[in-house]
Amino acid sequence: MQVLFIVNEAAGNGKGKKVWLQLQQQLTITYQVAFTEYEGHGQEIAKQWAQQQQDNMLLVVVGGDGTIHEVVSGIVHNEFVIIGVVRAGSGNDFARFFPTFQHARQIEDYVRTTMANVKMDAGIIQLGDMRKEIFVNNAGVGFDAFVTNLINTSRLKFYLNKIGLGKLSYAIAVIRGLFRFKLFDVTIRSGEQEWKFQQTWFVAMSNQPYFGGGMKISPAAKADDGQVDITILHGISRIKLLLVFVTVFFEKHTKFKEITFLQGQHFDIIVGAHQVDCHTDGNYIGVVNQETNIHCTVQQNAWRVIARDS
Repeated sequence: MQVLFIVNEAAGNGKGKKVWLQLQQQLTITYQVAFTEYEGHGQEIAKQWAQQQQDNMLLVVVGGDGTIHEVVSGIVHNEFVIIGVVRAGSGNDFARFFPTFQHARQIEDYVRTTMANVKMDAGIIQLGDMRKEIFVNNAGVGFDAFVTNLINTSRLKFYLNKIGLGKLSYAIAVIRGLFRFKLFDVTIRSGEQEWKFQQTWFVAMSNQPYFGGGMKISPAAKADDGQVDITILHGISRIKLLLVFVTVFFEKHTKFKEITFLQGQHFDIIVGAHQVDCHTDGNYIGVVNQETNIHCTVQQNAWRVIARDS
């Protein structure tokens, strides 16, 4: 079995480099390694290597959720590639749900023994006639994307990672953005059904339960059920939102009447605003408006990941 490591040394404000150096010293198997150098490079590397495969290859990502998003985007529907992850980001929501490698010996045991793997779904979001993106963890329209953009355009995450508190960057950005975000109306359609929500904070589309560094926003979401889970937060005051935000960590937010959960294979989302932010797996992808139809669906068995008992 061929083994390729895709390493983002910049992940987690340099944590990726530290994790890789330690891992490298412990590995005794034959492997190859490629380092990401810019945004989107992980997808390019993964796609290039995947196209060359005619036998099983273990592709191990050393990085955070953004790097994992890129790599999986490059190998979807390739039957020969198995994804493994050594977490090295700040949020690490992927590692909270999907199986990952904890150390070098685990990787080597996997390569030398059963090579068990499971197939997982990938969410798909398309913004009108424009770009189409997959999401491994979640995608979002509204406040969560607004917060993502705040994090990506400030030095907050950098300094928190420096002192080992990177996972708090999302929580702090939520509080900072609380009084700046403009609420919007939204219509959601699935087949013959239609839902309308006013004063909406966000529409979160989930392939697994976690986002924002450990918040279990969509507790029922599973990455192997052929469904997309939608969470809509609407009609709630800014002060009460803080209470909801705290309860998400304990899965108590499901009791609030201002939160609606939907589940299905296909959704169309139309926002009633001039400009609303969007993200996929924490990567800010731009804005949509009332003229943009956002189509969300799921591709079943789109990629392979190491089995949980590996």
